[in-house]
Amino acid sequence: MKLGIVIGKTWASKKVKELEGCHLYVVQPVSSESNPVGNPLVVADPKNIAAEGDLVVYVTSTDATQAFDSGFAPVNASIVKLVDSVA
Repeated sequence: MKLGIVIGKTWASKKVKELEGCHLYVVQPVSSESNPVGNPLVVADPKNIAAEGDLVVYVTSTDATQAFDSGFAPVNASIVKLVDSVA
């Protein structure tokens, strides 16, 4: 699991069936001190829980596909939790 901040939103006029109704956000990966780490990436939000400015936990690779109710979607990263605080 990785931390990131939602910095933008993407729109697609056509999506595969598995992504219908799923928001796609631009997320800046951050450290536990909220310092930027690496380049922003597009992350799926299968439960539509995030909004711009939110600190989120996201997963990548096979875990990202399993974040969908169907157990599969053609994505590389998915938001799975909102973060209230980091101690």
